[in-house]
Amino acid sequence: MLYFIINVSILPELYVSFSHIMENLRHLRALQAFDETASHSNLSKAAEILNVTHGAVSRQIKLLEMHLGVTLFHRRANGMELTKAGEKLHLSTKQAFASLQLGVLNVKRLNHRQSINVSLPTSVALKWLVPRLPAFRQQHPGITLFLDTDDTIIDFNTSDVDIALRFGVPAWEGLYNEKISDEELVVVAAPALIGDAQLPMPAEEIAKLPLLYDAFNDGWGKWVKQTGLHPDQITSQNTKYFDSAVLLEATIDRQGVALARHLLTARDLELGRLVRLDKTRISLDRGMHFVCRHGDQERATVRAFKNWLLSI
Repeated sequence: MLYFIINVSILPELYVSFSHIMENLRHLRALQAFDETASHSNLSKAAEILNVTHGAVSRQIKLLEMHLGVTLFHRRANGMELTKAGEKLHLSTKQAFASLQLGVLNVKRLNHRQSINVSLPTSVALKWLVPRLPAFRQQHPGITLFLDTDDTIIDFNTSDVDIALRFGVPAWEGLYNEKISDEELVVVAAPALIGDAQLPMPAEEIAKLPLLYDAFNDGWGKWVKQTGLHPDQITSQNTKYFDSAVLLEATIDRQGVALARHLLTARDLELGRLVRLDKTRISLDRGMHFVCRHGDQERATVRAFKNWLLSI
């Protein structure tokens, strides 16, 4: 049998400490209502985010003001304006709730070890990754992939993304990154566009065809120098594409010749939807990179996905 000896002299202190904790917990909801209102300067927006009524948010803020003995907001016709005391409190609450959110995301992320949330550009998903996923599922049937087609900068501190696939020059400070592939531009067209023309085609003949331009990887100038043509021999720029997948669809649709990223053309070349018109290769100073939080590259699921990417 176990016996516990309690020093009764410290009971009042324990009671005060416990009461203080419970008092703070009672005001947690009010602090959340305050933080959302301060972040958006609007009671209605805060109510929408918290899924409560406008009046409920207003009551929570009033309770918090009574508890603290200060006014936190100036009520204006066009919204809520923080007082000096409110500004000081908001500095603390936004850090605290951001930390809580990060903690929840990390626990949720690590608790679902058999799933991976991957952020990647739409063009990379459509033209490179998705067509190859059946092979990944066959090798790793227990791993679930969630694809988020987005190429904006990922804040790994606030996002539930596990992996980002990005085309660029390494500039991800504080993150793990590994190059998946170098990249180069190649000249491609739909077979129907060139008919019975002999391949490889002379540069002079390619230059007579309508040329399609990638807004981010315009290598036609380099191609001209590499082939020895004069700049006046190529057609004027009539259409530029900001999405590589759209550029390739236009090329497959026989709208012109593209100088496109080889990584994204590989499958269409294999299936015969596109053909290489010459043997030129325009090297790029950027490549496809695998980016994640430091340490996550050692997670079994993340490592399996990375190793598979390097093998394809």
